Amino acid sequence: MRINDIEYLEVTVFDVRSSSQAMDAFSMILVDRSNPTHYLPIIIGLNEARAILGELHGRLPQRPLTHALFVDLIANNIPDYHIEFVSINEFSQGIYYASIVIRTPTDTFFEVDARPSDAVAIALCAGVSIYFNQHLFEEQMQIAAKSPDYQENASDVGEAGARPTAGAGSSQPEW
Repeated sequence: MRINDIEYLEVTVFDVRSSSQAMDAFSMILVDRSNPTHYLPIIIGLNEARAILGELHGRLPQRPLTHALFVDLIANNIPDYHIEFVSINEFSQGIYYASIVIRTPTDTFFEVDARPSDAVAIALCAGVSIYFNQHLFEEQMQIAAKSPDYQENASDVGEAGARPTAGAGSSQPEW
């Protein structure tokens, strides 16, 4: 997919697992849908991991979390506005930047700045696609390949091939 003259890959969440990088840190493993052996772990916090795993496994709390509240607000309370997709666009000074793209009643679009973990939780809740800047994905994948977390996950992701199995073998945070 091309957005503003930049090529994007569609990705899916393969899993969320404990990360060896820090206490209460988790790796959200994003897999390129067109090449499932290519994946990129992004470090997220405990609460974000819980939200994403809850969406992946259908284990939702009685009251809506912030991402579900946002989706409900757009989908059910603002007529003719729709979440189209989310995208992970940039990486600067150790931080990823994402956007939530919303279509208006006049078929124009606007972007809402978001953390990738929040954007992914929103995409999963809303049932929309997740796109990742292709150049950035490939660049960060090469850098990540040197980390222990990446090497630990290589066999699982490679074995799953084209079948991303969200949650398979994950070290899930306590609910």
